[in-house]
Amino acid sequence: MPTILDLLYREYCRARLAEMRKQLLIAAERAEAHEAHHHPADQGDDEGTDAHRKTGRGLPH
Repeated sequence: MPTILDLLYREYCRARLAEMRKQLLIAAERAEAHEAHHHPADQGDDEGTDAHRKTGRGLPH
């Protein structure tokens, strides 16, 4: 009986590790895809972006 439980536990752990690895790979692929699609702001946009960050509002018109 303990041998069967040991075998079942090992199989459970193996399957759980495989699932965790799969989730990590999916998360890594999503992060890479997000970075590939992210375009940094142009230098001309820096002033407006900085003003927005400091005050929480855009530049006055």
